Parts: sequence; structure tokens; C-alpha cells
Amino acid sequence: MKKRIFWCFQQLHNVGGTEVVTLHIIRLISNEYEIHIVPFSSVDKSKIIYKIPDNVIIEDIGFPDEVSQFDLNFANKIKEKHYLKALFFLFKTIYLYTFGRYKYRRKLSNLTAKNDVIIIASSELMLFAPKKRHVIQHFHYNSYLYNNSFTKLLRLISRKPDEFVFLTKATQEVLKNKIHAPSTFILNPCRFNRELHLDYNNNTLITVARLEAQKDPMLLLQIAKELDNRHFKYTYNIYGTGSFKEKMLDYIKENNLKNVHLIEGITELAPYYAKSDLYIMGSKFEGIGLTCIEANSLSVPLIWVDIGDPTASFIVEGQNGYIIHSRDPKKFADKIIETLSDKDKLITLKRSTFESSKRFDEKEIKKNWENFLDKTFSSL
Repeated sequence: MKKRIFWCFQQLHNVGGTEVVTLHIIRLISNEYEIHIVPFSSVDKSKIIYKIPDNVIIEDIGFPDEVSQFDLNFANKIKEKHYLKALFFLFKTIYLYTFGRYKYRRKLSNLTAKNDVIIIASSELMLFAPKKRHVIQHFHYNSYLYNNSFTKLLRLISRKPDEFVFLTKATQEVLKNKIHAPSTFILNPCRFNRELHLDYNNNTLITVARLEAQKDPMLLLQIAKELDNRHFKYTYNIYGTGSFKEKMLDYIKENNLKNVHLIEGITELAPYYAKSDLYIMGSKFEGIGLTCIEANSLSVPLIWVDIGDPTASFIVEGQNGYIIHSRDPKKFADKIIETLSDKDKLITLKRSTFESSKRFDEKEIKKNWENFLDKTFSSL
């Protein structure tokens, strides 16, 4: 009989980096274990946008959709000036995560047995982790998010994980004296096949991101404006959508950014990465950006603002990109222009970027997960 894993994450109906990574890992190891996925939202199978392996079981615990997508739904209510509805929704969410959580904790406990492993993909879902079960937190962000006030509050009212899996060794090292639990790090796998692309694409920049505050999308437009001010020729394609879309469109219009294109609805992104020269990363926090891995696997170097341990773990300066130690758009523009102005240097950078992406090979990462899980199960 296969050992059982219950993998808890937010939802199956919308694109999210955590969901993409988690389901990729599940696909890699689903033949070795009996895997149950537990979305913390109601499940409508007709609306699932991800490919779920036939041997993976979906558990619907009836968690309300509206709450599972709190940030987006709350922002929409404020945007539509439904302030009373927003306030009521806020109190409803607070109630569910404080007093209502025991209902869902019982459901998760009843689904599982003592010899099962529960993997939880976010700090807020640790509120629903049952006692007397082996719980692993797969921490998808960097040490900054672990140490912020909200996450500290969550830890005060949640049970502690029995183990942690971090995305980078740097994050593990920063937090190892604070977590008081065994830990390891396992890199995220790349969902694309690695491909060497050495073509010059006429200074084409790319970003793939949710247009939300975490990704700091307005910084991307400020960088474009700075490039315009310097009369630098470029094309900047930003793939994604979110609550900042209208604000960004207004900024593009007001500043006549004719070379910036907001594009949504593209699901097969590999060809668009491959036709780009640089990936621009402006997020305020990440674990290790899935889109950064994708870009590197298709020979696209990064220009990434420094966010601490993930940046230091990912970027080898001059090998697969460059770190900008400031959120000043002028600093970004300086490095973009410098990198794209020397075509021979750019091609060399693309080649070394492709070589550096070997570390995200899914076969190696599959082996790392299996070794980790086998050791965990043997200790139960």
C-alpha cells in the first residue's frame, strides 16, 4: 500500500505561482505515493484550470471561494466603492480564520491518519493544521515574509510544523535558528524543457506576473518611462492581469509609453520568453520566482531587484543576470541599456544563463523530493 500525502494549498480555479509549482511537484512524484490535494476553496471540476494526474485525488472540504481569494475580492469591493460589503467581508474572513477554523481543522483531521503526511503550502493555512498529524510547511517565500508582523501573528495562533521545506539554501540558513524544527531546501522544478536561444531580439524585455502589489507593477512602468526619457529603443511585453491593470493602462497612456504592451490570456508562454532578451523582475518579495526559472531555462537573463536571500541564491552576477540594489528605475535603466548595448556580451550571457538553469532540472528535483519524503515516512 502506498504512503499517503495530503497536500494543502489555496485553489484550483485561478493561475497562481504556488499552485503551478505544487502541482508540478505532485505530477513528478504521483506514481510513488498516494496523493490527495486539498484546496482551501470549493472545487468546481468544470472550472479547474490545471491538469491533475488521474491517480491524484481531489478533496473538497467546502472552504468558501470568496475567502480563499480574499485579497482580490476585498480589492474589488473597495474599487467598486462597496465599503460596507468590504467591511463585512473583512470581519467574515477574520471570524473564519480565528473561530471558524476549527471546523476545517476537524475535516482535515478526519481525512487523514497518523501515518499520513500533510504538506501545507502557506502560513495562513497552518491555522487549519490538525494536531497528532505530521505536518510539513512548504515555505514558498523568503525570510522577509517569515519575519513580518502578519506571519508572526499567524504563528502565534497556529500549531508548529514538524518540518520545513524551503526553496533556497540561503532562506534555510537565515531562518534555521528561528524555526525550531528540522528543515531542508529543495529548488523548484522548471515546467519547460530547457532550450538554448542565442538570437538577438531587438531589445525585447519581458515580465510575467500577476499585476498585484507584491509584484510592484508600477515600478516596471517607471523603468520603461526612464528608457523612453533616454530615447532607448526597446519593446516591453508584460504578461498578466490583476487589480493594478487599470492603473497601469492609465500610466501608459499618460506617459505615452508606446513600446509597453500589457498582454493577458496567454497560457503557453515559452515561445514569448524565447523571443525576449531580458527578463525584468521587480517583486517586493518572493521565494524563488517561478517565472525567473522559466526565463533562465529558455536562455533569458534576469535584471532582478535585490530582495535578499532568494536573489542571492538565484543570481550569479554576470552569469545568469544582474542584481539591482535599489528600487530606483534609473538603476534598472542603466543596467538594461548597458547589457543590451553590447550584443556579443548579451549572447555570451544568454549562453551562460542556459547553462546555469541545469540546477532546476525536474529529474534531480524529483529525486530530492522522494529522498526527503522517504526519510520523513521512515521516521513516523
